[in-house]
Amino acid sequence: MSFDSDPSLEHFVCRFLENRGAIIEKSTKGFDALLPDHLSKLLQVPEIIQIDTDPNSESTWSANFGSPLLEKMVNAACETVPFVECYLQFDYLKSQGFDRLIRNQFAFHGSVGKVESFAEVRTEYLLLICKYLAQSDEQKEGLIKLMFNLETGARIADMEQNMGLAVGKFQTKTKPVNWQDEKIKKMIEWVERHAKEELGKEIASFEDSMNRRLRRDVASLEEYYTDLEQEMAASLERPGLSSQLIKERQEKISLLPDELARKTDDLFKKYSIRVKIKLCGAMLICTPAVKVLYRVSVGKKQQRLSMIYNPANKSMDPLVCRGCGLSAFNIHFCRHLHLLCPICNAECPVCKG
Repeated sequence: MSFDSDPSLEHFVCRFLENRGAIIEKSTKGFDALLPDHLSKLLQVPEIIQIDTDPNSESTWSANFGSPLLEKMVNAACETVPFVECYLQFDYLKSQGFDRLIRNQFAFHGSVGKVESFAEVRTEYLLLICKYLAQSDEQKEGLIKLMFNLETGARIADMEQNMGLAVGKFQTKTKPVNWQDEKIKKMIEWVERHAKEELGKEIASFEDSMNRRLRRDVASLEEYYTDLEQEMAASLERPGLSSQLIKERQEKISLLPDELARKTDDLFKKYSIRVKIKLCGAMLICTPAVKVLYRVSVGKKQQRLSMIYNPANKSMDPLVCRGCGLSAFNIHFCRHLHLLCPICNAECPVCKG
């Protein structure tokens, strides 16, 4: 495959070289490149090379799929995680109807609520793209995407595909983000908390396949050892066996359950699934939004909740359970008004301590 049939490949190669200080000029066979010293050493090529785009060419510096030069570029590009900043722009921000929107999205159990105030704000979301590798007797790999509101920690669904028309500009994040260690620790907790659920969806069929094979092999193994035990027991009834031989066979029969257990454990280890997750891309999304102050009344007690209207999704972001930290639209409150999801509502993890 040549650049002529895949312009995205040419775009990648040119951007890779130019971002690292190379000077590129088109030529009849591809393009000429003048590389800085560090890039020449990285790619193990001369400082001046002609990169050939002819798929049938035997040139040393071909950059088509499968070529050594392209492999070096890809490996170098993957050494660091790309971090992009995105700014959203909207011609209109919602300024009314928040009570109705909240009633439609949320279920507040044992309480009533009302919007007290709202104001336009700017908020940030973080999109993390992670590669997973699930390994067992076979392996499966793919990508999962996790989007979080950086202020609340709520996981946001479907925002990536809904924000396309609102993108003002993209830019590579060159300066480090000034996040405190505590903030980074919380982000790691968000990923650990939500990745399990997302991975469960992604590898469900793979997990079912491994479980079916495990049950099949365990059944075959148990059948084999059952038949073996019956055969060995029947052999004891043959006439002419010495007492020593009978004792030895009885000892072997007694060892069969332990041997079966060991082999079953080996099968369990064989079909167990080990998952590795690696961050391979991130996007910081800066956007206008509306912060809504919502007053909830539970009997004589009151609680004020800060909620975010997301203009990309045209909906309210979910709230975060104080117990497990998962996002929730089905809201309960304990006697101390800790906001809880239905699972944590059985026994408030916050009050328990």
